[in-house]
Amino acid sequence: MIPTVVDISPRGEGVSCLLEGELVVPRLVRRHGRSVEVALVAGRAMLLPGDDVRIRITVGEGCTLRLVDIGGLVVYGRPGETGDASQWHARVDVEPGARLAWDGLPTVITDAGSLTRSLTITLGRDASAVLRETLVLGRTGERGGRLTANTDVSDARGPIVREALEVRGDSRVPGILGANRVMDSIISVGDQAHVADVPGATRLELDRAGSVVRYLGESAHDSPLGGVLLDAALLDREPAHVV
Repeated sequence: MIPTVVDISPRGEGVSCLLEGELVVPRLVRRHGRSVEVALVAGRAMLLPGDDVRIRITVGEGCTLRLVDIGGLVVYGRPGETGDASQWHARVDVEPGARLAWDGLPTVITDAGSLTRSLTITLGRDASAVLRETLVLGRTGERGGRLTANTDVSDARGPIVREALEVRGDSRVPGILGANRVMDSIISVGDQAHVADVPGATRLELDRAGSVVRYLGESAHDSPLGGVLLDAALLDREPAHVV
């Protein structure tokens, strides 16, 4: 499979865009000066057992990239079979002075689904990123399958966020997700990024350079994080939350 590549780099007063992919296809929505908006579109029904999605994103120095997902992601499996886990791995480099806002839609792991997922972000000097990640165990009436999710954010000084989650919908563990099916998070990293407190969500202040605002619950549509404006959070202008 052809990996998905979104490479935005400065060119004169504007930018050049390299966009390619097969399972996930990037489409240019708009471009203005050093700012670009790109939509990520599924190339076909996915994720199926054994699918392997690799996403490589580079935001060049001084550029701003807004990524939007078109349709959420559903992880399918074959009932009664233990096959290869689906893979979804994204690596993001935000170069000096660059900014990224990624407004992700839910990833749903069905009862028979199995997903290994990772998100790795490297920030350059004065770079910032705001991302929404919504993980859901099961469709309505389901308990959900297996999920291994790792998040790793760092800059030149070292780690900012390192988080690992391993859960099974049919074997809930106290102190992890408990009875909750949904973990909805907004990760805000870098000195220029800020998300205000959101009623109904928990705020986790990082040791430096950011925060995580998180909702745990039964239904994705009950999450209060849908009212957070990632662009406002990224550019540090009000309002960053809409009631």
